Amino acid sequence: MAILFKQKLSALLISGCLAASSLPAFADYDRGMAAYNAGNYNVALMELQDAAQAGNSAAQYQLGEMYRLGQGTRPNPVEAIKWLTLAYLDGKRESLSILEMLRESVTETELVEAEKSALDWLLESNRVMFADDDASLLYEQF
Repeated sequence: MAILFKQKLSALLISGCLAASSLPAFADYDRGMAAYNAGNYNVALMELQDAAQAGNSAAQYQLGEMYRLGQGTRPNPVEAIKWLTLAYLDGKRESLSILEMLRESVTETELVEAEKSALDWLLESNRVMFADDDASLLYEQF
């Protein structure tokens, strides 16, 4: 199963890692981690969610861990897999062992849902990244 997992991650990496890793992470990761370290998991979850959505891989990793452990929310292995996969694709290689453990603990349906959610995020990130680019101008006839 680990080999199949690595193959799927490689495919995801090729299809969208560059889009995810190049997004600017404007959200306040530091405030989220300060709240987390103070034990205020509800605030940390909201702040880290913003940073993770903006493409911050450290926030994606921490958010995945919070969903895995149920900190500030109920444990949610599908969300945990999604965020830890995105963190892995952006260079957080320490998430691999946790991902393998989580993948073995969920149903095939849940695994597909988590992977689809990660892929959807990558695709949406790519659309956001090029939202201001009006490619139709390239095809105007002179």
